Amino acid sequence: MMFKLKIIILKSVNKILNIFNLSLDLSIKKNKIIETLRQLKPYDLGFELIRIGPSNDGGYLIPNILNQIQYCFSPGVGNKTGFERDLTEKEIKIFLLDGTIDEENIKLKNFNFIKKNLASYNSEKTITLENWLKNSINNNSNLLLQMDIESSEYEVIHSTSQECFKMFKILVIEFHYIEKMNNYFFYENFTSAIKKILLNFEVAHIHPNNCGGLYPVSGINLPNALEVTFLRKDLCKYKKDISELPHKLDQKNVQNLPNISFPKKILIN
Repeated sequence: MMFKLKIIILKSVNKILNIFNLSLDLSIKKNKIIETLRQLKPYDLGFELIRIGPSNDGGYLIPNILNQIQYCFSPGVGNKTGFERDLTEKEIKIFLLDGTIDEENIKLKNFNFIKKNLASYNSEKTITLENWLKNSINNNSNLLLQMDIESSEYEVIHSTSQECFKMFKILVIEFHYIEKMNNYFFYENFTSAIKKILLNFEVAHIHPNNCGGLYPVSGINLPNALEVTFLRKDLCKYKKDISELPHKLDQKNVQNLPNISFPKKILIN
């Protein structure tokens, strides 16, 4: 609500200034960007990280608590299901959601599929995370969310209740358009989304996707997309600094493109 109010106020002020050929400087300075990105500092939370999925794109590092997970909800299927396939071998039931593909094209066994996109509202072609869960399972908190939905993650995070998020033990979310961090509107959108998640989760791992290379943003080289793994706070054994990044199990998303790294000085003291 506060984020929306800020945007309304800024738009109103800009309309008035435009009458006099003036405008607000809505760019975000380097120190503010660093302050926000440091919120994504990963910690050793007491569990070994394991890689689930293929060696390259579609594989993610998660805390090794799969013995506590019964269901995986994975919106944004695309043409890669290696992550979900690995989970089915551990007898975890898979729920898939994607309005851009057909069920017969999903190369996976024993899954539930809905041809809709995840969004902030329910319609013929969209569904909210809360409704998806409500229509799929009874009340359960042994869940994993793996969400790669091409920038709709911000809309979904802002519109989903804390009670719904707390049903998940692990969140794996790919955040897109990080290179727009010096734009005020994106910065506010991104920052508030991260702050909301961190109310009930800790960062277990972070990995930049090398698909789009690096972009100079206010003196910092940032990737287009970041893969972040969160662990629910009540599950953490402890919270200790890590000394190495990237993790030894990290791999390039796109094999034939140069590897990229997140600025270590931001994430590691």
